[in-house]
Amino acid sequence: MTLTLDLTGLRDRSTAELLASGGDSRHIPVAAGRNRYLNSYVPESGLLTFGSCTSSTLSEEAYAAAERLHGWLGALEPDLLEQAIDDLYERVRTEIIANVSMPNAETLDVVITPSGTDAEFVALLACLRERPLVNILVGAAEAGSGTALAAGGRHFDTRAPSGREVVPGEPVDAAIADRVETVRIGVRDGDGQPREEHDIDAEVEQRAEQAVADGNDVLVHVIAHSKTGVHAPSLSTVHRLVAAHPDRVNVVIDAAQGRFSRRGLRESLDRGYMTMTTGSKFFGGPPFAGAVLIPHHPWRVALGIEEFPGGFDDYFTPAMLPQSNSRARASLGGTANVGLLLRWWAALAEIRDYYSVPARLRLEVLRHAQTAFPEEIARSAHLHLEMVPPPLVEKEAMRLLESKTTVFPFLCSDADGRPMSAERLREVRAAMRDPLSARHELPADAADLRVELGQPVTLGGPESPCVLRLALGAREIIRTCVTTAPGATFGERIDSLDRDITLAVRKLDHLVGEFGSRPVDEAPR
Repeated sequence: MTLTLDLTGLRDRSTAELLASGGDSRHIPVAAGRNRYLNSYVPESGLLTFGSCTSSTLSEEAYAAAERLHGWLGALEPDLLEQAIDDLYERVRTEIIANVSMPNAETLDVVITPSGTDAEFVALLACLRERPLVNILVGAAEAGSGTALAAGGRHFDTRAPSGREVVPGEPVDAAIADRVETVRIGVRDGDGQPREEHDIDAEVEQRAEQAVADGNDVLVHVIAHSKTGVHAPSLSTVHRLVAAHPDRVNVVIDAAQGRFSRRGLRESLDRGYMTMTTGSKFFGGPPFAGAVLIPHHPWRVALGIEEFPGGFDDYFTPAMLPQSNSRARASLGGTANVGLLLRWWAALAEIRDYYSVPARLRLEVLRHAQTAFPEEIARSAHLHLEMVPPPLVEKEAMRLLESKTTVFPFLCSDADGRPMSAERLREVRAAMRDPLSARHELPADAADLRVELGQPVTLGGPESPCVLRLALGAREIIRTCVTTAPGATFGERIDSLDRDITLAVRKLDHLVGEFGSRPVDEAPR
């Protein structure tokens, strides 16, 4: 069950400690207070958060929001704490609806989850009825390492959010796992090249039709933005499957990157498609904070969770579910997950700030960045931009939920021009996180720059290339649009963003060249 956090625990633990609680092993600090993804749970002034496609160190604004809530909770009388936390979770749900999706709150349930991976459990349980379920995962390799396990109702980490040690791959509940078949459909071939959209569509359609013919229900995952910016399958294929089998095929949009248009999100919800999202990637909240948006559609198969089978209370507590869902809440034990509440509270501060920026300015930064990043990477000696989907400009375009390119994956070549290994790329990424002691030919402003990058991702099969990623997130957009520190005018702040990109790529190119010339067994400096 979730670790008990009584009044004394709230007062005795720091805000940073609480932000890192109530999750799996990805939160555990491994060095200098940072998690395995090199994120800190306290702000770091001057840090460039160009790694939001993985996760980010939270901003001063987000941390201040979490700290205020922590202080308020710590001042409450003990007998008021449980109800207060439950009400605050309800407010989180209300704000997600108001800021992100904006439909009538009465037509949408929001389940809060400890991460985007845990959200797979919610989508699974919301669709599992009398028939067995075939869970079709498109681009699972680019969604997250634990996605396929969670989609099959299995543990995906060594520690559950309750704090209990678990075994990855073992069922959370054996009866549930036995009724689910996961089907993985790749979005790249064995060499790491993107597959043609019509090939992916044809495979999805064939597997879904076969599953229905065999007497199964189907859940189709639409990846709205993978780790490298891939979108699949096409919405036309998904719409066709649902129209053909409205009582057998359900859809979940994997928008965990948070890189979506609100118009596209509303259209998907209006069609009855569940959507998984997070406040901790594009929006820049602390790692990890997930949510599943479940629309009400009486003319389709009813979506919703009547109860959580045994074992799932290692992941969920009653407060994570809407207060109206009394039966499902009653099936869960444990106390409130305060760490997750604080993470979402911090993320909502970022989301509010982002959407308070005039849309015209946000769009101008997005358009500028989707040119600036590739141009700077093209100037480097050792970095080679991987193909990303081109941006869409037509109003009627249906590129799922996202229309601007904000994630830029790139190959890094060693001294002989060969792609660098994932191990070496992890070393480069870690070195980008701190100032360089040996500056060599780098100017001070590049050597001293501290940058978060997206973690390495392998494209295709085990022998295919591995890429690093630069990503534009909400906080960098907010900073460019409204923060006066980088410049008094919008043009000056755009220039400041350009300088940040240039210096980050220059430092990165230098490190790739240095690390790529070392013997494989030589330890990094």
